[in-house]
Amino acid sequence: MVVTTPDRAGVSGSPAFRLAYVPGVTPGKWVRIWEERRPDAPLELVALEVAECADAIGQGSVQMAITRLPDALRHGEAGPHHTIELYKETTVVVVPKDHVLTAGDELTLADLADEQFLWPLDEPVSGFVDPAGRVAPTERSEDAGGSAGRVAPTERSEDAGGSAGRVAPTERSEDAAYRGRPGTAIDHRPETTGDAIELVAAGIGVLLVPQSLARLHHRKDLVYRPVTDAPTGTVGLLWPDPTTELADEFIGIVRGRKATSSRGQSEPAPKRSAREKAAAKRAARESAGKIPGKSARKKPGVRPKRR
Repeated sequence: MVVTTPDRAGVSGSPAFRLAYVPGVTPGKWVRIWEERRPDAPLELVALEVAECADAIGQGSVQMAITRLPDALRHGEAGPHHTIELYKETTVVVVPKDHVLTAGDELTLADLADEQFLWPLDEPVSGFVDPAGRVAPTERSEDAGGSAGRVAPTERSEDAGGSAGRVAPTERSEDAAYRGRPGTAIDHRPETTGDAIELVAAGIGVLLVPQSLARLHHRKDLVYRPVTDAPTGTVGLLWPDPTTELADEFIGIVRGRKATSSRGQSEPAPKRSAREKAAAKRAARESAGKIPGKSARKKPGVRPKRR
């Protein structure tokens, strides 16, 4: 889906600045500031999935992306690029409204140890560390037996404690994407977070997502709770190298840089000579009524007292 500012692209004759954003991100405030500062440069919003952002940057179809990092870079080739982290996202667990976990206002991973989890292919939460200290991988590899858009299947074993519809965690290979994650992974991986939300509502399992995605997919029959010790996601900017003038302008807006302080707005003031500085200082003193030596002058008709 592509969203553009109405009838603006091409009106001024300037090329549009194409800005991608991913689900859960709300760039509205920054877009409004852009329109106030740069009416000469139309801004075009492009809605993308996280997995699409790197390729979009690398191919030049967008000039910048507000996306989840470093996840976006695992799914494509961005080419020479820059990134800036903007903010951290709270991780929450999404459960049915009548679930026992709703009794607490906050949860920990230990509270979720007995739950069955849905892990959608768009991978909204990553960064879990297995007991050996390795970060659980999120890449999908055809060399490992997977296929496009799917992860390599894992074996189920009744002898190892598995059962139909469930995967025994001890049977997963060293390359599996589930090590270090809480609970038991459900064998089926939904294509998207939206699909996973539907399965949570059906009572199939629970789901860990950034809070912004839980809000985006809000349903009356579901609730979410913060998981205080779960890995947090990062939302940031991704753009190609070298940085263009318009990209630098948007970075300044996001960082709160004022219009008058934007880099390149004006040339620095020339340095003054010592004589010019002294003249300016004297002028300032005179305008304030502080002329040097004035206080020491004798007043008419008044003689100084002798000691």
